[in-house]
Amino acid sequence: MELTLDEQILILLRERGPLASEEIAHYLGRNVNEVKDELQYLELDKLITRVKRGGILFRKEVFDLTPTGLEEAQKAYEKLREISHEILSRISSMNEKELEEFLNQYMALMPLIMILNLLPFEMLIWVLGGSSTAHDNSAYSNN
Repeated sequence: MELTLDEQILILLRERGPLASEEIAHYLGRNVNEVKDELQYLELDKLITRVKRGGILFRKEVFDLTPTGLEEAQKAYEKLREISHEILSRISSMNEKELEEFLNQYMALMPLIMILNLLPFEMLIWVLGGSSTAHDNSAYSNN
């Protein structure tokens, strides 16, 4: 199961509210130009809208969800929860090599998973920092 950049953006806007493209790129650990391109597509699809925020001198353009975008963000959030649950349930049964291969496919999602606290922080530190064996992390399994 994969989560596209547009789904990640929708989830982030759902959770954090209106954000500038630079903020979105920062939160997701992505290139700002990549995020700006995706925001254009989301806007064309009427999933997000541009909003001006701030005062007279310091106005900035932020992006917010439309009602349709909110619905899509909820679906994407459920997908992310399923991915997080899969990671949590499988992590203790893998050896180090299997774990590394498994987690590599989800590494781009780790910033968003961390922001939303979908996995225990201690487990994320263990995963991102490595471990001598996956068995050491059996306390994080859902058994």
